[in-house]
Amino acid sequence: FTPIWQTLDTDDGDFLDLAWSEDPTKEPAQNKPIFVLFHGLEGCFYSPYANGLMNAFAKSGWLSVMMHFRGCSGKPNKKARAYHSGEVTDARFFLEHLHLRFPNNPKVAVGISLGGNMLANYLAQYKDDPILKAATIVSAPLDLAACANRIEQGFSKVYRRYLLSSLKRNALQKHHLLHGELALSYNSIKRVTRLYEFDDLITAPLHGFKDAQDYYDQCSGLSKLQQITLPTLIIHAKDDPFMTEEVIPKFVLP
Repeated sequence: FTPIWQTLDTDDGDFLDLAWSEDPTKEPAQNKPIFVLFHGLEGCFYSPYANGLMNAFAKSGWLSVMMHFRGCSGKPNKKARAYHSGEVTDARFFLEHLHLRFPNNPKVAVGISLGGNMLANYLAQYKDDPILKAATIVSAPLDLAACANRIEQGFSKVYRRYLLSSLKRNALQKHHLLHGELALSYNSIKRVTRLYEFDDLITAPLHGFKDAQDYYDQCSGLSKLQQITLPTLIIHAKDDPFMTEEVIPKFVLP
């Protein structure tokens, strides 16, 4: 289906693009329950899982909406900062906007891959007022270090090449901003060959972490699960090429 697009201006002078299943200002949408989707690394509305899920919920009578992480809607964002597996402030800003607009509509969220790990962080941080009624976390890299290592092995390298090329392309488009923040040269970005290197060179320092390992330690969702109070379903595939058994909780969840 063709989405209805909306741009939210953020408090720091940037923007978030939303894709809706129908016009949220029109009467049919006003009383529907709301399905919120948070996409995976370098995903967008046109990712098959994204428009497929949104369409399925829309056909079942829900108003579907996806918040694109910064720089993922096809337009480079205005600031050097982007998004990462533990960046929850944009999600909170978006959900508060949604709640102001639809205060009485029940809202549920699904997070896919990186979006799932972000959602775990969000639900832990905002456990006293998550705005949502329920959540599902799908194929999330809940142990970021283990998954960054796994993606460098075997057939997983095919996915790594695709994701890393997209990350590098977006970083190179914003090189003038990144150079100002991190003093990165154009060639230093081009030379990156591993996801860990990208996180160590760009993601971590750009968002206030000491290095990639510090980013992984602070943002892995696995350590946050026991803090979540909202009804939450976690789904993993046994043959997921990004995952290892480290992402499976070995403790009793509340």
